[in-house]
Amino acid sequence: MRTISFILLLLVFVMVQRTLSQGGISTCCLKISGTKVHRDFLKSYYKEDSSSCTQNAVVFTTFSGKRICASPTNLWTKTSMAYLDGKNWARKQLTLSHRHP
Repeated sequence: MRTISFILLLLVFVMVQRTLSQGGISTCCLKISGTKVHRDFLKSYYKEDSSSCTQNAVVFTTFSGKRICASPTNLWTKTSMAYLDGKNWARKQLTLSHRHP
């Protein structure tokens, strides 16, 4: 009886470790949100990897740490991504200009 309990415990441990090493299940969007946040509150975004997540989504992160799962075909999503890309480009240019007088 102890052997079976030990094997089951070991199996659960291995499964948990494997899930955590792959980023965990909770990192994928389970549904697309219709929430639209003002772009000044958005910090960053990334596109979900379709090989590991079932939803095709863009995930925005706000400055308060909230995640918003948005449809990549939505106009708000596209304009928000472009805004963040432009903001990051401008920040990089400013950093480069300070490095090279």
